[in-house]
This record gives sequence, C-alpha cells and structure tokens, in this order.
Amino acid sequence: MFRYRDYLLLAVAALLMSLSFHPIKLHFLAWFGLVPMLLVIEDVRPGQSFRAGLIFGFLFALFTLFWIVFLQIEVNIKLLMTLGLIVLFLYVGLYYGTTLLIINKTNIWMLPFAVTGLEFIRGIGELGFPWLTLGYTQARYPLFIQQAAIYGVYGISFWLVLLNVLIYRAVKNTNAKNILLAVLVFALPILYGIVRQEPSYKRRVSVGIVQPNIDPNMKFSSELRYETFRRLVNLSTECANASWRENADSLDIIVWPETATPVFLKSPGTYQDLIVQLVNRLRVPIFTGTAIYERRNHEIYNGAVLIEPNRGINQEYRKIHLVPFGEHIPFDRHIAFLRKVDFGEGDYSPGTSLTVFETEKFKFACLICFESIFPELCRRFVHEGADILINITNDGWFGKISGAQQHNNMAILRSVENGVVLLRSANTGISMIVDQFGRVRVERPLFIEDIIVFSLDIDPINTFYRRLGDLLPMISLMLVTVFVARSYILKRRK
Repeated sequence: MFRYRDYLLLAVAALLMSLSFHPIKLHFLAWFGLVPMLLVIEDVRPGQSFRAGLIFGFLFALFTLFWIVFLQIEVNIKLLMTLGLIVLFLYVGLYYGTTLLIINKTNIWMLPFAVTGLEFIRGIGELGFPWLTLGYTQARYPLFIQQAAIYGVYGISFWLVLLNVLIYRAVKNTNAKNILLAVLVFALPILYGIVRQEPSYKRRVSVGIVQPNIDPNMKFSSELRYETFRRLVNLSTECANASWRENADSLDIIVWPETATPVFLKSPGTYQDLIVQLVNRLRVPIFTGTAIYERRNHEIYNGAVLIEPNRGINQEYRKIHLVPFGEHIPFDRHIAFLRKVDFGEGDYSPGTSLTVFETEKFKFACLICFESIFPELCRRFVHEGADILINITNDGWFGKISGAQQHNNMAILRSVENGVVLLRSANTGISMIVDQFGRVRVERPLFIEDIIVFSLDIDPINTFYRRLGDLLPMISLMLVTVFVARSYILKRRK
C-alpha cells in the first residue's frame, strides 16, 4: 500500500526534475532529482510501480508545463488547450508508469534504457512531444552537453538517469565502490567536454538578427501592418550600419523571425516591392518567415523565403512539422472528417521538401518554430548539406513564464549534435547565436526590441551523431523489449 511518505517523495522528485527545466539556474537538480522516486519503487508490486510512475509523470508535466495555461491566445482555443493539458499530463504519466512497470519486472539497471527508449517514442510522429526530454535540462552547461555530439540529447537523458541510479545505490549502500562509480559517471562527460578539440576554421561570416518585439496579437492587424514592416526595415538598416561601423565588412545575411511580414510576401504587391528595394539598397540578403499561398491547390503554408540583391525571391521553405492543434489537426490529411473540425486553430498545410538555401558563402536550412525540438529533422537538414541551421520563431505567445526559455534551450542541443552554427531570430526573444559546441555566443532577452550583429566561424564539425543518429535510444528499445520478454517467459515457466 502507498503511504503518505510515498506520495510526498514522488511529489519531491517531480518538483526537483521540474525545477531543473525552468530558467532559474537549478539545472543541476536533474543529477539526483529521480532518487526520491527510486526510494518509493524499491519494494512495491508491479501495479504500484505503475501508479508511482503515473503520479510522478503527471506532477512532473504539471510543474514543468504549467505556463501553457497562460499562453496569450484566444479564449476558445485556451479552453480547449486546458482540457488538452490534462490529457497531456496523463500522457506523460503513462510513459513513466510504463517505465517503472518495466523495471519492476526486470531490475533497476534497466531504468536508463527504458527512459531513453520511451522518450524517443514520445518524440516521433505527428503527435510527437519531446519537450520533457531530460537531456535538455543540461543545455546551459557547455561541458556536459558535448556528449550530445556522440549520441544526441537522448544520450544525455541516459547519462542523467544512470547517474540517478548510481546515486540511489550509493545512498542505499554507502561504500567506496558505489560512491566511486557515481563520481566516475558524473566526471566522464566533463572530461570529454574538456578534451574535445576545436578544429581549424576556414570560413567566417557576419550575420545580423532582428528581434522586432511585435505583439503577436496585433501583428496581423491591417491598421498596424505598415508599422510592423517599418520597424523591420529600420532594424535591418541598423544591422547593416552597425556592421559597417564595427567590421568594415558587409553582412552576409540578415534574419527576420517567423511570419515577420504579415502578408503573403511571395505574392506581387507593395510589401514585396518594399523588401526587394530594401535588400537592393543594403546589398545584403534578408531571410524572413512568411505565409505562402499556393494558388494551384489553394493551400497555405507556414514558410520562409530568401530575398537576395538583384535576384529577388528565388528560394523558399515550407514548414514540414506543424504544431498539432495549433497549425493543423493531426492526421487530417488521412482522415476526411478531421478536415471539417474547427477549434479556431490555424489551417496550414505541411511542406514536404528538405530545402537547403544557398548563398555566396554558405548553405543553410530553416527550422520554423518548434521544428527545432526534433533532432532527426535537424540531422536530415545537415545531411542535405546545410552549414548553418537558422531557427525562426514567434515565442510571444508563451509570455514571460518559462516556455520561451525552455524552447530556446532545446535549440542549443541541435548545434552540438550536428556540429553546426545555429542562428535564432525570435520575434519577442530569445534571439541568439550558438556555435558548433553549443556555446551561446550572444543572445537577447525577452520582450525587447533589439538586433544582433556578429561575426563567427561557420565550418561544420563532423559528429558521430550526425552519422549515426538516434542509435542509442533504438538500441535501448530493443534491450528493453528483450528483457521484458525474458521476464515474461520466466514468469510463465514458474
């Protein structure tokens, strides 16, 4: 039977792990935050271990994602989202319930494999939600995240859970062997981060990033449309002027955020003429998010275009991984009646092409909004030849509570995994530049109007993860399957 102490320990574990995700510099809590949960499940029956995981997962999701309730969106969508949140929290709880059920049927050493494998499953498909992947808690610790170059963010999750298991073992049985093993596992990624060599670079570029800080609820107002565009023009001019003053070199690109222009920019008209004139005057390419209307099939895409001097708009990208229930209804392409469902969400169509943009000095790929949280999608872009990843987003909907910072931290891991520079332009922040080692070279805080002008080396670094992808979580899934099957067979024989 569960005791009051057990519920308290599960709540403490959920709180510790949640705090490691929030932007309050307590990311180290993830090193031991699971230990209270492990103390609960050491002597419980399988059914009770599932319940323990369900409670932990629900509270963990609640404490980490509570900010979703405060999203700055329409009331009808917010009511739907509140109901969806309860389902989401239970969904996360089911994963942890299943995880603890698995190790109860095998042994505690399977916990790193079970967590890693199930995190991977939770992040794939149209309903993929990798937001609570434990490895992201370490994004602001450059030494610890270098290991992602070997096995990705799921590998960091594996390391964290293994460290928790070892600390738990040391607490239960304090001897030199257990303590030494925990210290060794803790130290290994630090040592790897220290010895990882920085290569010789050959290519250097200057970039400008615009953070216009436009209220997302007002951006598409017809009355403020010109004011929005004027602000983007002024900030871009400021970028170009700052570059000339500081470097005496022209910028190689200026980046605007997601749907920065509140018009169909590819359609001929006043605003297309204005941005083409701006690019020709500054003699700097501008990359911007914009909705794209396809007349042939009357579909709208969340996209991005590159406007180059004397060439205009000749390259585009259409967002592949849309936000479920925000930009479309999942599976509506395959189930006819879902196309008629309307909760007030966007009605975008998904893109299909892994576009790699080409400029005179480098190639780059675009990640729109939460596409940056999907490791495999980013890896595929780099495989297609991208030297740089550019993440454009509009995180103003998140408000000031945690969501924007969590989203921002997830993008950092994409740089380490693939060994490439990441540029991030966010409408209301956080805009930043991250180098190939996941070091944030410069960033701008939330809800200020500002620019970034920066020069950096961009040569990609070849990584194991780029070549092998998410091999570790797939191996973990296979091992868990084998161990569960073995336990089931042994139980049947008894």
